[in-house]
Parts: sequence; structure tokens; C-alpha cells
Amino acid sequence: MTSAVSPGVHQFGLIFDDNAWPLLYVRFPSKPLSDEGFIHFIERYTAMVERRVPFATILDSRGLTTAITANQRKQLTDWFDVMGDLASEYHFGIATLISNALIRGALKAVTWIKPVPVPIAAFGSIADAAPWLREIFAAQEIPLTPSIEALLAGRS
Repeated sequence: MTSAVSPGVHQFGLIFDDNAWPLLYVRFPSKPLSDEGFIHFIERYTAMVERRVPFATILDSRGLTTAITANQRKQLTDWFDVMGDLASEYHFGIATLISNALIRGALKAVTWIKPVPVPIAAFGSIADAAPWLREIFAAQEIPLTPSIEALLAGRS
């Protein structure tokens, strides 16, 4: 499949890499993302969902030292309100990488309270996330390509 996004697009410190599509890799910068940068993140993510092709995401936020702002959380909630149905149809999983175990637990608690329309799980590393990602790809009957395996093995 031809990618609608150039591999490794860098803006606002974000990296959107779809070299292993249908496994999208998104890395957040270590510094807090500006509101403009967060809007860019939402727009890029929207473009992925609007492809209307099943996909999963590795959302790498291990470098973040602070949580997103209250305004950004509201933007994300609003996005799920608008795009949630389409996202749930085509986006079959988000493996969120978070260094801090307490924050991983907080994400789990928050998604219990306010469920998101896409399966989401928090992990400390790609190696930890790989079995879950393989399982959700198998459930979707989507074969793992060499580029997906390379990303899951940390070689991408």
C-alpha cells in the first residue's frame, strides 16, 4: 500500500512513522507538546483513521516528563466524541509506551472510568507490547509483515 504520509514525518517534535503500516509508530517529544503541536497530532491521527484501513498504533510517550494539559485532554475527549465510531471501526489497538509504572496504572484506571472506543494497553517497552500487538493483529487476521516484525523487535 502506498503511504499517504511520508515515513518519519517530524513536526513539533512528533514522529509519525508508517513504514510498518498497518502498524503506525508515533513518538511524542520529551518536552511538553504545545497546543498547536497537539492539534497537529490530532489532525495526523485523524488522517490515519480516515484512510478507512484497519490499523494499530504504537504510541511512544516514554520520553514525556509531564502529562498532556487539561486543554489537550479536552481536545482528545472531543476528538473521540466526533471520531470515536470511525476509529473503533478501523483502529483496532493502541499500545501506549510509558516509562513510569504509576502513570501506566493511571492510564488503565482512566480508561476504565472513561472508556475509549479503541482497545488500549500501556506497556514499558516495545518488547513488552509485542505479544499484545501480535495477538490483536492475529484477531484481525492481518499478517505480520517483515517491517512490522522489525518494529516489534526494535530494529526499525
